[in-house]
Amino acid sequence: MWEKFDKKDVRRRTLVYSYYPPLNTREPQRDYAGRASLVNQASLKLNPTVSGDDGTYVITIMVEGIGKEEGFVKLSILVPPTVQVGPSDPYVVTWGRAATLSCAVLSAKPNITALHWEKDGEIIVSSRLGKKYSGGTVQAPSLLVRNVNREDAGMYTCVVDHVVHRVTASLLVKVLYPASIISISDSITAEEEDTVTLQCVADGNPAPNITWSIDGRPLPTQQNQISRDMTVGSAVLDKVFLNDSGNYMCTTTNGVGESKSKSLRLSVSLPHKGLRMTPSTVALIVGVSAGGLWLIVCVALAVYFLRRRQRQREKKKFSLYYSAGRRDLAEEGKDATDGDKEPPPYSALSAKLSVRGSTRSGINTMRKSLAKKDRRYACVLYSYHPREDNELPLEPDDVIEVLEGEDGGWCLGYLRGRIGLFPSNYVKFVSSNEVAAMKSRKALETLELSDAPGSKRSI
Repeated sequence: MWEKFDKKDVRRRTLVYSYYPPLNTREPQRDYAGRASLVNQASLKLNPTVSGDDGTYVITIMVEGIGKEEGFVKLSILVPPTVQVGPSDPYVVTWGRAATLSCAVLSAKPNITALHWEKDGEIIVSSRLGKKYSGGTVQAPSLLVRNVNREDAGMYTCVVDHVVHRVTASLLVKVLYPASIISISDSITAEEEDTVTLQCVADGNPAPNITWSIDGRPLPTQQNQISRDMTVGSAVLDKVFLNDSGNYMCTTTNGVGESKSKSLRLSVSLPHKGLRMTPSTVALIVGVSAGGLWLIVCVALAVYFLRRRQRQREKKKFSLYYSAGRRDLAEEGKDATDGDKEPPPYSALSAKLSVRGSTRSGINTMRKSLAKKDRRYACVLYSYHPREDNELPLEPDDVIEVLEGEDGGWCLGYLRGRIGLFPSNYVKFVSSNEVAAMKSRKALETLELSDAPGSKRSI
């Protein structure tokens, strides 16, 4: 029979399995029913094992006329731990406070060998005197994160090493931070009956709410959430007049911390006399020019093909005379084929040197980030026609101020008085120093052209 020693009192034994050959009776003890069996007449097999099966087992064999013999064996059960993280998933913490992430390790046999924390797959290095992190070890499994900011949001994982295998548990940390204005339109000068659009970009978690006002009077504001934590607020003023001049204020709040405000100045003046180049006027001029050019091209092509067809008919009708004439001219050493050679329909002319002036008009937007970093820009390489209302039209050599993005995909930028999205594979990202160099180079080219012979530059 097989017995197990009591862990608290080694003098006590608990029956596990008994076997009586004369009667061929095999009987496992109640707690081992369905799990204990004999293998090779006397070997004990436990399947499946449980954590309580570890301990010292003894086999007793009794032979008539000889007596009994005993053998002992120690069984150790390796149990991987159960890991629990908290206090909740997701765990929401407010910006500026401290956060404690708990990691409970349960039922490990033997004890774990190592413990550490990871954030978004990167190992967190903590120390007792660390300014940012502390804890997160075998001795102190909980991780303390001090002075939480928006960069601390992410997936945190408690990693436990055990002789059986590694065990992990994760939770998502969300950080609530106050709303802030990262960009606002510059002050504007407009004429009476112009349409003016005021734009303000803010971010925060939860997503911020934006309102425009003048002298405390709120204005209808259209809000467009362009990302999870960024919102654009626009106020459209139709047909402004002189009394619409004043300071317009953008205010944003999201319930975390205090509200933030910034203002701009709108100055409305009387319209200038003469022809005003409104968008409709420009479109009319462009349409008429394009139509006239297309008509000229069609007429030229029609004349060319008519003359060509007429020559072919004449050649076919008088082929005998053409052949005879060629033989006579060949004998006289003259080239008779030059008269039949038709000129090409178009002449290739070299491109004229032109200086591309600044075409940027409308509202100029300046970047004012909390991190006080340099502005980011992108130089347009290819033309792009928008497919949706929130996209920017691009022309080669345009310079866009980048508000958000640069890791591929779509980016947020400001160009010619509009804030919108643009594809990153149509541009080349440049620094503010490169933009300044581009402007200096264009100014130098303009100066060289004005100094050229025939220019009307006054000294």
